[in-house]
Amino acid sequence: MNIVESIKNHYADFSKSELKVADYIVKTPERVEVITITKLATEAGTSTSAVLRFCQTLGFNGYKDFRFEMMNFIHEEKKEIKPNSLIDNLIDGYMKSINQMRDIDSKNMNKLIDALTNDNLNYILGIFYSSLPARELYLGLNDLGKASMFANDYMISEHITRPVNDDSTVVLFSIDGKKGNFKNYLADLATSMPKNSFLITMNPKAELAADFPHTIVLPERTFSSKSVVDTQSIPMVFVELLLNLIYGKN
Repeated sequence: MNIVESIKNHYADFSKSELKVADYIVKTPERVEVITITKLATEAGTSTSAVLRFCQTLGFNGYKDFRFEMMNFIHEEKKEIKPNSLIDNLIDGYMKSINQMRDIDSKNMNKLIDALTNDNLNYILGIFYSSLPARELYLGLNDLGKASMFANDYMISEHITRPVNDDSTVVLFSIDGKKGNFKNYLADLATSMPKNSFLITMNPKAELAADFPHTIVLPERTFSSKSVVDTQSIPMVFVELLLNLIYGKN
């Protein structure tokens, strides 16, 4: 019996908080190879103490021993996967995510297109992993003759958004949709958000959604542990789709 099968067999033994850890690991076992116990607790939506109890329920002294066993399992699984099979799996994952874009709210999409193509200035923001799709949208809009500003860190964002008024369009790309430094650096914007403000996120439970009049949720990450670029590639596909729709409207 491998470690994942053992986790499934212990479901009846786990508390509610431990079940969150179990569900997360069964869904994305490869994540254990690259994250700390604190990061695992955060991503599973629970506490480090719950992760420790989860490991102990499985018979391990702590997270370190459990992680070592998981890494052995992951490496053995990888040995059994042929290169062509891995390519097929990755392509299938991308195609699944891309096809899910059909489910994006068309009303919000049309509102975004209308907002980006009016005569007012667009403010396109994206930090860290979210900066690449934001920059792509900014460049694409300028190529289409739509005046836009772009920022890829919070200090620059704070500076360029000072002239924002109620007629402006603000688009924030945030993969996880957490408030974090947004509230700290962009407090003025957060308290007087223009009506044409859009959050683009991959988190259907994004904290920032409460602050934005419009939220567009992209397909969730289905294989983030296997690809360092997937958190950017799905929003990039969305941007290409959006720019083509804008181009077709003109």
